[in-house]
Amino acid sequence: MTETVAVCRSCGSSDLAPILSLGRTPLANALLSKDQLGLPEPRFPLDLVLCTACSLVQITATVPAEQLFGEYFYFSSFADTMLRHANVLVERMIAERKLGKANNVMEIASNDGYLLQYYQKAGVEVLGVEPARNIARVAHDKGIPTICEFFGSEVAKRLASEGKRADVIHAHNVLAHVSDLNGVVKGLATLLASGGVAVVEAPYVKELIDRTEFDTIYHEHLC
Repeated sequence: MTETVAVCRSCGSSDLAPILSLGRTPLANALLSKDQLGLPEPRFPLDLVLCTACSLVQITATVPAEQLFGEYFYFSSFADTMLRHANVLVERMIAERKLGKANNVMEIASNDGYLLQYYQKAGVEVLGVEPARNIARVAHDKGIPTICEFFGSEVAKRLASEGKRADVIHAHNVLAHVSDLNGVVKGLATLLASGGVAVVEAPYVKELIDRTEFDTIYHEHLC
């Protein structure tokens, strides 16, 4: 069941100012099969608002994460630009943080291991957390240790209790996809080793406006 938020996903303020309404639209990344073309297609509200208290831009509808990400069809390794970016970033982090066999790196929403594979090749211990069952299997088959779960504070507590703390945690294009922003950030803090660092990449609303990137407003991008 779709939920509609009445308060900011981050700070909890109820001061949400409407920006743009795209009406009720089907889900992206959920193309219909030939047999489904004659059936009604599920549609969900797509309304963009601004929290005037903390400036977070967000949509108001929350489609269940399992419906969006339980089985997913975007594989990061299919994009050469993504692989090049990951490789360059890993080389930079290894050099700056002096990472080696004694270190651990995790990625939240690690997809098919597109980034962790470069750490692994350099001898750094890695662990991915990926909720999409089909993608987690691909990563596992490639030899990337991967936990198939939705990441949050409880998962982080469990991993920390098992001694799985990280010197570097990557969270690329994941914060925008989660409804419990504060829980995920708390989880990152829980898993970081002393002196560790979190590397976060997220969409920037200024670029959305400057480049008219209205196509990045869809149900997966909650904020």
